[in-house]
Amino acid sequence: MTDEKQSTRQFLLSWSLEVLERLRVMVVAGVFVGVLVGGLASRLAMGLLRLTTGASVNGVTSDDGFIIGRVTLSGTYSLLMLGAVVGVIGAAAYRAVAPWMIGPVWFRRFTVAAASGAVVGSMLLHADGVDFRLLEPTWLAIGLFVGLPALFGAVIGPVVDQVASSASRTASRPWAWALPVGLLVLFPVTLMVVAVAVPIVTVWVLLRNMGLLDLERRLVVRQTVRIAWLAIAVAGLAGLVDDILAITT
Repeated sequence: MTDEKQSTRQFLLSWSLEVLERLRVMVVAGVFVGVLVGGLASRLAMGLLRLTTGASVNGVTSDDGFIIGRVTLSGTYSLLMLGAVVGVIGAAAYRAVAPWMIGPVWFRRFTVAAASGAVVGSMLLHADGVDFRLLEPTWLAIGLFVGLPALFGAVIGPVVDQVASSASRTASRPWAWALPVGLLVLFPVTLMVVAVAVPIVTVWVLLRNMGLLDLERRLVVRQTVRIAWLAIAVAGLAGLVDDILAITT
């Protein structure tokens, strides 16, 4: 009986640590890339478009709810917060897709970047929005709104892999717990994403540790999942092309 209890405790401890580790990687990598690309880079992109368009758009509310031409501390923080949330979601999506990708590392990076640009770009582009009716030149606006998600997709993989590495400084004490906690405090809206992710990650890790979810060795399952991810990317690309045609014609 004692051995059974000890074995159960070790299993629960291992399970809990793996769940926490996955959440740590998701938060640290996601917030870092999200703030840099989704926050700071998007702020620079909007600033560039304001300059190329001229003063006529100053004071206009963009499709994202930000007032063009007005740079405030609260507005910048809101943009960084949005970037952090998107970053955590993106990191979680990458970790879900990563086991099913094929080819060498460079090809995997390229496909993630291309798929991110196509899928997220198709969500951001729309012909009836302020961003694409007023901001000029149109080709630059389209390029930036597609390029930023592609840049996120290109960067998120290496950062996730680096943060997940046992040699990463973020995995050593006290950073292993202090950094994710600090980032969650600094960007508290990300807690909602983490709250949704906790039960999903918990169940996934539990099933894998119990040997009930050994999907990666089943050829049919691997191919089915890959086809599903490919279908999403193709649908995103088709939607992106339609949006571009609607904006430019």
